[in-house]
Amino acid sequence: MKLATFNMESFGNDRHDPAELKPRLDALRPKILELDADILCLQEVNAQKQKGMVARQFQALDLLLEGTPYETFNRATSERPSAKGPGDRHNLVVLSRHPIRQSESLYQAHAHPPQWQPGTALPPYDRPQTIEFDRPVLRTEIDIGTDRPLHLFCVHLRAPVAAMIRGGKRKDRSWRSISAWAEGYQLSVLKQTAQALELRLAVEDLFDADDAAQVVLAGDFNATSETGTIRLLRADPDDTGSPDLESRRLYQLDAALPPEKRKTVIHRGKGQALDHILASAAMTSRATDVRVFNYGLPDEVFDSENGDYAGSFHAAMRAEFEF
Repeated sequence: MKLATFNMESFGNDRHDPAELKPRLDALRPKILELDADILCLQEVNAQKQKGMVARQFQALDLLLEGTPYETFNRATSERPSAKGPGDRHNLVVLSRHPIRQSESLYQAHAHPPQWQPGTALPPYDRPQTIEFDRPVLRTEIDIGTDRPLHLFCVHLRAPVAAMIRGGKRKDRSWRSISAWAEGYQLSVLKQTAQALELRLAVEDLFDADDAAQVVLAGDFNATSETGTIRLLRADPDDTGSPDLESRRLYQLDAALPPEKRKTVIHRGKGQALDHILASAAMTSRATDVRVFNYGLPDEVFDSENGDYAGSFHAAMRAEFEF
């Protein structure tokens, strides 16, 4: 079984225009076909307004998948907290050759949302504010033909880029002070960590029910292996200090690759591994291969300045499992 993940870099405009979309279709369709995946996790899939429809539709994605094997795959998509369909931007999608039994968009279902009160806000807040997620984690349960289902989480965590502070920026979008920028950066880190905690607690629920659960986390974590976010999700025995909890650890499958083959993003000439596939022991023991499709990967800073790059600044990643 081949399981892949790919951040499609804000794919699809607000209004569906097939002619305008063609350069991106031509660039992205070969990428997803090359993956030859049985299960494909996609991030940053935009949904379009369609006349006569209350909820947004994935018209751009439908056009991309047209004529490919993925066109007939089962599909699960993330929803807004209101449960009124997908958002306009950065939705999560799981495409599966196998039946998808259940799907759920996780916001603050397991962890209490943190409170936060910036000191630099203008006007100031009179009480702490609730930190809410910018986007959910998409949880799916897939029947892959084994005794146990696959519990797959499609992930796109908050990027560690300073979040908006009320009154913290000038009209030209530059920060008014280092203090305001620092609080904005702290807020982004808090959001990413809160998302990771929600995800880890959801995984714990699965292990409570079945200590041999088949679990995979795949997507854009916006974090490298050394960050606290990934350590929180892996729960290595070296961190927990409890060997009896080792069966609940998650293994970072891409960590087996040499650094030059692991990078999924290039930023100002420096390769970074921000996309990952994490797996439970039951799935890790069946993993036979991991690959990052990062040949010809463009620089997200220098290439975006040209304004004509049609693909994605992320490399796709694929893991193979033998059953």
